[in-house]
Order: sequence, then structure tokens, then C-alpha cells
Amino acid sequence: MVEAKRWRVPIATRDHTEGHRQATWLELFFDLAFVVAVAQAATQFEHAAADGHLGEGLLGYLFVFAAIWWIWVSFTWFANFFDTDDVPYRLLMMVMIAGSLGLAAGVPQAAHLDFRIFVVSYVVMRLAYVAQWARVYRTGDPAMRGLAARIIVLTTVVQLGWVAFLLVPMEWRVEAWLGWFLLDLAVPAFARWNPRLGGHWGHIKERYGLFTIIVLGEAVAAATIAVSGAVDSGLDFDTAPLLTLAGAGLVIVFALWWIYFDFAGGHAFDRGPVTVYVWAYAHYFVFAAVAALGAGTALAVERITDPGHVHLGDRTVALVPAVAVAVILLTTLMIEAVSEHGIPAGHVAAKVIAAAVAVAAALLAPVLTIPGAAVVTALALTGLVVHGVAEQHLLYRRSPEAAPREAALGSSDHRPTTPGEAT
Repeated sequence: MVEAKRWRVPIATRDHTEGHRQATWLELFFDLAFVVAVAQAATQFEHAAADGHLGEGLLGYLFVFAAIWWIWVSFTWFANFFDTDDVPYRLLMMVMIAGSLGLAAGVPQAAHLDFRIFVVSYVVMRLAYVAQWARVYRTGDPAMRGLAARIIVLTTVVQLGWVAFLLVPMEWRVEAWLGWFLLDLAVPAFARWNPRLGGHWGHIKERYGLFTIIVLGEAVAAATIAVSGAVDSGLDFDTAPLLTLAGAGLVIVFALWWIYFDFAGGHAFDRGPVTVYVWAYAHYFVFAAVAALGAGTALAVERITDPGHVHLGDRTVALVPAVAVAVILLTTLMIEAVSEHGIPAGHVAAKVIAAAVAVAAALLAPVLTIPGAAVVTALALTGLVVHGVAEQHLLYRRSPEAAPREAALGSSDHRPTTPGEAT
């Protein structure tokens, strides 16, 4: 029996005290559509690095990934605040998904600072976002009309600026992009959007966690495709280093998953709206670094199996995934520092040491070899996981009535906080 539904309904503001809220099928579909753009960005970075253009490739990658990430963040927070699943909402989401494919198509040009396709796709997606807020202004909670009006005006003005950006001379593209993108990022703050006064904290954490899993999966896929391509290429190479790298890479990715979901801070909503902004925005570096880890692993595979094709030395190649690991560890540590009500000194030291070991091993890659450096990084992350598990167990033994995942290291299941409790 087909369920009766109106094709258009007023947008309702979600109650932040509601129980568990699961990600919708449309949210998951939206995430998967973005995998294409993420994969394209990582692949272009890998190709640029292999050609010896590491600096240019990294700059283009950071720019491209920032735009992809910001579109995803904007939709995710909107969907977390407002409850709607009618026909107009789905059609606007289709426009945004189409725009994500446009972003993916424009990545190769954007990597060389040619942003024409990329900007057009980006502006289309942002205007669809404005249309969603226009619906909030017309039919949503009256208390949200002021916020909706400010976001509509500010976001539209910024999009006009992005169109004008295409006229900026090439020699000023980098500075112009940085300045205007920072303005784009500041729109929620300028609009005085308090992220704690609506939505669902547990759900937004789940959404960020799901995207983390997506980019972790992309890292695994990039490395797997690189290994498969090397095996099928018919090149004459020693398989032992390749297998060593593959095994170490798998341990690294699994350890990072464990570290993020079990030991990363998760109480940002208890500390005020500024802390929530830090938590939300700092994840850019986590997401970008995880995807770069996959690109770096694929680059290492190419260096081992076809060294003449990679115009970088062993040290530089090993540094790409190592720096990515260090960025992930230090960013999650920074998030914990601002989110938690105090984290153990041993936990801080363990993360800093693991990050330092990963970079040091890469610097010694001419001696250790690239697979050897990866093994050292895998061992450092394994040690960090063991330390975290032991610390959680010790906390549990001291206070067995408290759930381990609610210990001082954070929890992914923290319930939403009401404004009254937060104060």
C-alpha cells in the first residue's frame, strides 16, 4: 500500500532534544555522490606529485577539496537543523548532486588554477542551498526567518563574488581565492547562526563520522587500484616491498579509524558555539588528510613498481602519507583540546609522539625504504591504539559504573545538550 504524502510541506525546525536520529537515505546518497569528486581530487594530486609538481598539486588539491568539503558541510548542517523530505527538497538535492558531478569534472582544470567549470558548478550548488533557505524563510519556523534572511543575502552576495573571481588575472588567483573562500566560510558566523540552538548533536556527529568512513574507504580504494594496476602492468618489480607497503597501509588506515572513532573528542556542544565552529571546521583537515593519505599510498606504490615514472625521491614520496597521518593526529588532538573538559597528558604525548615518528620515518626513507617507513608508521599508530585501549580500560576499572565510551577520551554516542544544560 502506497503511503499518502503531500508533495510539499512546510519546513519544520528539528528538536535538539529528540532521541536518536538515523541518517536518511537521501543524506547517504548525497555523501556517495561526493565520493566521485573526492576521488578525482585525490587522483589529480597523485598525478601532479608523480610528475614532480608536488607544490602546485598540493595547492590545487587543498583548494578543490575545500570547495567540496564546504558544500557538504553546508548541506549537512542544514539537513540537521530542518526536518523535510518533500518533492521540492528532493529536487533541489538533485541539483546539488548534479553540481557535485560538475565539481568532479572540473577538478583537473582547477588543479591548474583554471576554475571555470569548478566555479560554475559550485555556484549552482550554493544557489540551490539558498533556495532551501528561502523555503525556511517562507514556510519555516518564524524564529528562524531572521537567520534565513541573513544567510540568503550573504550567500548570494558571495556567489556573485565567485562569478567575478573568474575575471581575476591568473597571477592573483591564489590570493583572491583564499580571501573570498574565507569570506564564504564566515557566512554562518556573520549570519549569527548559533549551531547549538537546533538540530541534533548525535546526528551531526554521525554524519561527520560517515564522511570520515567514506574518505577512509576512498584511501583504501586508491591504494587497492594502484596495487592492482601495478600487478596488471607487466612491469618487472620485486613483490615483497609492494606487499609490505600494502600490509602496512591497511594497518595505518584501520588504526586511524580506531583512533578517530574511539579516542577523538566529542563534547564540543558542551563548551559553546565557538567550540562547535572549531570542531566543525577543523574536520576539513581530517577529511583532506585522509584522502591525501590514499593519494600518497598510491604514489608510493607507483614509486616502488615504476620508479622512472615518479619524478620525486623516496624521502618526498614517503613524506606525503606520513604528513597526512601527522595532520590527522594533530588535528584530532586540537579538536579534543577545545572540546573536552581536560584530556590526559599521556594521551596528548602519545599522539604527538606518533605523529613525530611518522614524519621522522619518512625523512629516513632513503635508509628505511618507503615500505620500511610505512611499517614504522603502522607500528607507531598501533602503539597509539594500544595506549588508548589501555587508558580506557584503566578508566573503566577506576569507575566501572561509567560506560567506557563516555570516558574522558570522548564518545561518539554523546546525547544532545540543551542550551540550559550547556550553560
